[in-house]
Amino acid sequence: MSTPEVPPSCQSAPRRRTPADLRAFARAWGLLLVADLGLRAFPFPRVDRWLAPRLAGPPREGEVGRLVWATEAAARHHLYPMRCLPKALCLRRLLGRHGIVSELRIGVSTRDGGLAAHAWVERQGVPVGETRDVEKRFSPLSSS
Repeated sequence: MSTPEVPPSCQSAPRRRTPADLRAFARAWGLLLVADLGLRAFPFPRVDRWLAPRLAGPPREGEVGRLVWATEAAARHHLYPMRCLPKALCLRRLLGRHGIVSELRIGVSTRDGGLAAHAWVERQGVPVGETRDVEKRFSPLSSS
């Protein structure tokens, strides 16, 4: 897996985080835990329905960088390593909370004779918080 693309607004030198950043981090941390434990205990379709985005108000485009940062930071500082599917479910839910429509994508690839899978979020066909070549590395499964 490659390092996710971070929006330019988050690539500057380390800075002091704002209260909004910390709230986003806390929400992401909690959602990651719910998503991961839910996926361990229940079938994917049920967890996907629980964490389906609920669009709230007009899109707040300026929040995308903060939400990507919060999800990645929360995943790095969690109780245990977070996999890509809980991270994608969390980011999709957070984006929806800020009125931003996105889609969960799951792709597969064959590596060294084995099968690898990866989940990510796309917005208007562009990966969010991922490298742009994710669809070249993983063949997306069709949406139903």
